[in-house]
Amino acid sequence: MEISLETLFEKQKQLDDYIIKKKGLDTLPKQELLNNTVLALQVEICELANEWRGFKHWSENREPRYERKCHACKGEGKFVQVDICGYCDGTGVEARPLLEEYVDCLHFFLSIARQLGLSTDDLYAWEDQLEGETTILLTELLMNVGQIIGDQIFANKPKDVFQHRREHFRASLFIFYNLGEQRLGISYEDMVQAYLDKWQINIQRQESGY
Repeated sequence: MEISLETLFEKQKQLDDYIIKKKGLDTLPKQELLNNTVLALQVEICELANEWRGFKHWSENREPRYERKCHACKGEGKFVQVDICGYCDGTGVEARPLLEEYVDCLHFFLSIARQLGLSTDDLYAWEDQLEGETTILLTELLMNVGQIIGDQIFANKPKDVFQHRREHFRASLFIFYNLGEQRLGISYEDMVQAYLDKWQINIQRQESGY
């Protein structure tokens, strides 16, 4: 059964509420929390770009980092005297850096949607063929995310502020989803499973004093 974005949104609410309670962030101004989350998303987009590597014209290695070999078995999936590597369960793969950074971005997108008071309908973006270089699209994504809180011109106009933030959020999400599917080779199913895996890790990190 396909897991919906509504399910991920609810799980993100659970994670956010848990963090806020555990860290005592209830008294922090909502705007400060939003500012922090927007910057966190921009940082993760930069880390995603770093794993994509296509913009690094100075490097001989500009291929996306889809997988990182297991450090224990050196990508073999087994040892001489052991049939299956216990660290990677025989896959030979230790991590999938590009996918991991992508779902880190998704965590913050969902968190921002919650903080803005958006509905689950706003979590969906239209599908369309992206035009232009991936480098430019990643830059546009960063700019649109920044504009989510770039609304000083709407001082004392709550309705206009909300609409401005919603529009830039949706514009960002459009680029993000289609970038994953069309340029980074990340399917919806891969994204959802990776999100659920990282969500569990994030819970464990909070429980262990991260």
